[in-house]
Amino acid sequence: MESDLTQSALFYKLWAWGDKNRKQLLYGLIALVVVGIVAAFWLAHEHEKEKDANAALAVITGRNAMVPNPAPAPDEFLKVNSDYPDTDAGQRALLLAAGDLFVTGKYDVAMAQFSKFLKDYNSSPLAGQAALGVASCYDAMGKTNDAASGYEGVIQRYSNQNVEPQARLRLGRLYEAQGKYREARGAYEDLARKYQGTMIASEGIMHLQELNAAHPETLPPAPAALTAPNAPTLSATPTVTATPAMTPPSTSTAPAAAAAPSTNKAIK
Repeated sequence: MESDLTQSALFYKLWAWGDKNRKQLLYGLIALVVVGIVAAFWLAHEHEKEKDANAALAVITGRNAMVPNPAPAPDEFLKVNSDYPDTDAGQRALLLAAGDLFVTGKYDVAMAQFSKFLKDYNSSPLAGQAALGVASCYDAMGKTNDAASGYEGVIQRYSNQNVEPQARLRLGRLYEAQGKYREARGAYEDLARKYQGTMIASEGIMHLQELNAAHPETLPPAPAALTAPNAPTLSATPTVTATPAMTPPSTSTAPAAAAAPSTNKAIK
């Protein structure tokens, strides 16, 4: 009973407050409706923009798919990115442009586009591809220290993405080219261990075998022989125990003369 009375009192208080602040509530309701309409229009616009960006990107990629050896179209991809910078298709277009520039040997320009992607879309799921692209550009330009740092950065920051094994393999190849055979061996072993049973792990094992054959000094030392507990320790050089010398029979004539029969008696 007391609970019903308490609820009734609360209801009347709210009703009185609402009646007193009727205008504010009305304005607030109108503002919520306006925000909802604006959000709906914005979502519809963004959806339409995404569709347009996908269509523009499909025109370029579809045309290239029909040509046996299509010419790179970085400028066309860059235009899609410029027209639709806030869309997923626009992001992909920027990566495709950078990739085409890399293929044509324009490594410095390609690296600029990969770096632009990392700056503009750092939280994108494709950021790992761009980071690998930057490291690959350094590698192609012969800037091995920067390339190694780039590959190591990809391994650390994007360890759960498909770019990580590629970075490990390329880092191993880079170390091998620098003559850092033990570091290369470690990269190949990590790759084979972490991605066991995959194609890229098999490629790492192949490079590891070639490295071991060409530079056996990179192989770890063979483990020491194990001995059973309480087993006698065998000496490296066997101990020779001296045997008593055999005493030759005496050559003295005195005992022999004493034992021989007397010659004088025989004459008698």
